[in-house]
Amino acid sequence: MTLDINTLLVVTVANIVTLALVSPAVMGLRLGPAARAARWSLAMHAASWICMIASNFWPETWLDRLLSTLAVGGFAATHWLLFRALSNWLGPRRFESAVTALTLLAPAGYVLLFGDYAWRVGWANFLLAAQLALLALACFDPKTTLRGNWRLVVAFGMVSMAILTLGRGALGAFTDLYPSFLAPHPWNVAAMLMTNLLPLMVNFAMLGGWHEEAETALHRQAVTDTLTALLNRRGWVEVGQPLVANANRLDQPMALLMIDIDHFKKINDTHGHEAGDRALRAIGKLLLKNRRANDLAARIGGEEFCLLLPGSSVESAPTIDQRLREELPAIGAGLGFPISFSSGLALRQPGETLESMMIRADKALYAAKEGGRDRLELAAT
Repeated sequence: MTLDINTLLVVTVANIVTLALVSPAVMGLRLGPAARAARWSLAMHAASWICMIASNFWPETWLDRLLSTLAVGGFAATHWLLFRALSNWLGPRRFESAVTALTLLAPAGYVLLFGDYAWRVGWANFLLAAQLALLALACFDPKTTLRGNWRLVVAFGMVSMAILTLGRGALGAFTDLYPSFLAPHPWNVAAMLMTNLLPLMVNFAMLGGWHEEAETALHRQAVTDTLTALLNRRGWVEVGQPLVANANRLDQPMALLMIDIDHFKKINDTHGHEAGDRALRAIGKLLLKNRRANDLAARIGGEEFCLLLPGSSVESAPTIDQRLREELPAIGAGLGFPISFSSGLALRQPGETLESMMIRADKALYAAKEGGRDRLELAAT
């Protein structure tokens, strides 16, 4: 059985157009930047194939030049949009400027070289293949928490398409075996067949990226206090327990600072609950501003906050508390009323858990309140 290139082309375009039309129903309309770029890449890919097919009805005319140039530019833009999706999912990617340059150079060179078939085919396919290779590289070394195997599927698809596109370029530039886009050369037939399969595979993989992004966002919401943007109690426990266990394993110093806003009920009663919320947000912002890269900050309930301080000792931990207190007058001026806090400090004991550190810090905090508030109390060992 021989594969007909025209049939493969029609099926290819039908598949890609269907994917582009169905994706809004599957993914919805409210998308993040990465998923939105991925979906636009589908639409761009479909439009590019339509332009490429249409160009064959007017061979070697100005309409052919216009439509095929639009197709080449569309394919390059498709790759650029996929690169943007990967950058948003996985963090900043190397070679972004190179991918952008290739997006502009591919159609520009194609239209200028249109009068020479070998040059224009070689130029377009070699530059598109380079884009695909860079897309494959962009799937590795993620800088975010998104690390699913969908990345490897995308990389495989990009490498496969790069090889096939490179082969097309070599045939068109250096031989007479590829005289047109519809040439029934075995390599072209194989490329068209894979163009049916690989976009489906890659787009299913990109759906995996969108799904992982959605799961990560839901988890972030579940462990974040919406008022202060700090971790909530669930997030505090989820992240803090392994940190304490690691400090125990390596026998490293660690401190836990528990903070309670003084006379918070009075703030609500005197100034209103909106003022109380502003006070909570102000303390949350204070903790986020002053915490070090490895510190953990959370609002564990009501007007209570916690800071987990890896590497902090009995000498260094109190200075953190003091630094926070030094900013309270300015915060009070912004709020329109004075604000202070009491705090309890617990230093990690060998084999101690996060829960036991919290219990000791809470007892020290209670002692600070009993001792007059607006002060730090060190927990008993």
